[in-house]
Amino acid sequence: MALNIPFVNDPTPRTFFKMLNLEASQLSLPESDTLMKGALAAYVVLQAAAQFFSKSLVVSIFYGVGSAAVLYGATFFLLRFLKQEEKFVKTLTAMAVMGAVAALAYIILHLIVGVALPPPLPTERLARFLLFPIIVWTAFMYAFLLRHVALRPIPAFVTAALYVLAIEVVLSAVNF
Repeated sequence: MALNIPFVNDPTPRTFFKMLNLEASQLSLPESDTLMKGALAAYVVLQAAAQFFSKSLVVSIFYGVGSAAVLYGATFFLLRFLKQEEKFVKTLTAMAVMGAVAALAYIILHLIVGVALPPPLPTERLARFLLFPIIVWTAFMYAFLLRHVALRPIPAFVTAALYVLAIEVVLSAVNF
């Protein structure tokens, strides 16, 4: 007897799980503006929550919204340049979900390190050190997704690295 779990048996969550393993592309996702908006909302919330460990609430919210704006704008203009506008919704949805998963991984990692190492120890520095593989994984995931919108491997990886640098380095340095 097969288990019938709606969330797991639905093709969209299965596609996201396959994208995590670099087995599926965003092109198998449904064309849904609602899914894209939900993915962007999850991205904003999780990115802001990940920054809240070391930044104020206002700066964290700015980071979440700003990183979503960078993701949206860069994807929009890249796909317009490549003349692949019809893939925008699926590509942005996939990139937002993968960025949200990376932020969730950072939150979980930070909570584990924070519980294991009490405040007098350099918890924040250790968490940032352990964040590096998550950043690299995010760059590879973005490159994989961009590879499916008509970019060759090296330009896809360079573009993905620019996405990650703009979001993780430039925006995370903002303080006010």
